[in-house]
Amino acid sequence: MNQGNPGPSPDLAARTVWVGAAQGALVAFTVLDLLWPRPWLVGAFTSAAVLFIGMLWRGAPVGLRRTCTLLMLMTALLLPLVPDAAGTLVKGLRIGGLIGSLLLSIATLSRAAQRVGPLRRLMGAVLKVPPGRRFSTVTVTSQFFGGFLGLAGITMMMEAASQAEFDSQQERAACFGAIARGYAAANLWSPMFSNLSILLAVNAGLAWTRVFPAAVGLAAISLVLTLSLQKLKAWRSPAAPGSDASVGWWALLRVGWMVLAAMLAFLVCVLAISHGSQQPVAGVVIVLAPLAAWLLALCAEGERVDAGEAARRVLRDFAGFRSMVGEVMLFFASGCAGTVIASALPSSWTQPVATALLPFPVLGCLFLAAGVVLLSCTSVHPMLSGIVLAVAFPAASLGLNPVAHVLAVLAGLGVAVILTPFSVISLMASRLSGLPLFNVSVRANFGFALLNLLLVALILGHASSHLLR
Repeated sequence: MNQGNPGPSPDLAARTVWVGAAQGALVAFTVLDLLWPRPWLVGAFTSAAVLFIGMLWRGAPVGLRRTCTLLMLMTALLLPLVPDAAGTLVKGLRIGGLIGSLLLSIATLSRAAQRVGPLRRLMGAVLKVPPGRRFSTVTVTSQFFGGFLGLAGITMMMEAASQAEFDSQQERAACFGAIARGYAAANLWSPMFSNLSILLAVNAGLAWTRVFPAAVGLAAISLVLTLSLQKLKAWRSPAAPGSDASVGWWALLRVGWMVLAAMLAFLVCVLAISHGSQQPVAGVVIVLAPLAAWLLALCAEGERVDAGEAARRVLRDFAGFRSMVGEVMLFFASGCAGTVIASALPSSWTQPVATALLPFPVLGCLFLAAGVVLLSCTSVHPMLSGIVLAVAFPAASLGLNPVAHVLAVLAGLGVAVILTPFSVISLMASRLSGLPLFNVSVRANFGFALLNLLLVALILGHASSHLLR
């Protein structure tokens, strides 16, 4: 007798419902706390996160579990040394809740975007431009995909690049390097990345709309530096001419204009609602991303989808992010540990450094950006490095404008992620490209990292003294 597929067991189905409910409660209570800050809401979303992590703890990577356990132990040991222990812990929990909710919400949008036919065709077309223009095209495109879809957009770009054909290993390495540089630039301005939201949470009262213009300018300068270095490299070793199958700029625009228009429309909508409601941009993204995912589900290519089925797809996607328990766990652990460690540092350690740097804003910006990179190179997670430096050395202590302070730390975070061999970006690039890990991280980005940090320090230090006052 044909047994057929027995389907999921009742216990597994019930567990899935509980996991989805815990995720939903985490996001809902975090948004409520952004709109109406109350201590009991912090307890509510923290309890939801504990339930979510507790049910999926064994599914997280062993190394990540050990790291988070160590961070939680450090937090518990140092908390009695902090003057305002309760307030500091609540601040760390709010950072963890905000970033965890942002991750889950954006992942829902990214999953829906992966089913959109024009987006997949655009990715394929980008990798078919002539070799001489491929680096610049991929760098700009990856900044758009990363800026509007977060890490999932970068992942999609690297997965598409892993299936493309290259004439040499140098071209393959350059393509993956271009994607990583695009990520580093998007990290400066995009509300889809957690780094900017973390630093805005640390710098209370600083709005994303105030940071955005300067961040876009700094991202453009970083992009110019990237393309200039590639031009210099191409001048030394010219690339072979493109084949007949290469895609030109106009063909690329014909394929991708709808995708780019939709991305820009979403960003404009987020900015308009955030400005009109005077709410944090991260909270608006958390609310609007599932709605945008539902609209994309309605537009699924090759099939008719009604509103109810589209909503069910979004809910299934949201409830299916069991593998993200490690990231949520790390965000909470790093948020709490970073704020507690920075608050526990004796002023006798930080004050002399801040006093020495106070008259020199350029050196202050260089200290923040390079400090994040150096801490990250010692195996400290870049997010934890950024939180520690941003809290231990606030803008006022270094005599910096708050915008310059945030952007200096952000620039360090972007460089750290593409330079350190054990970052998610470097590990993914090595795995998908087949190239050695050292080649796609330190070797590919050391010169860019050094010049970028110096350029960022000069620009932000000058701007902090003369333009941003």
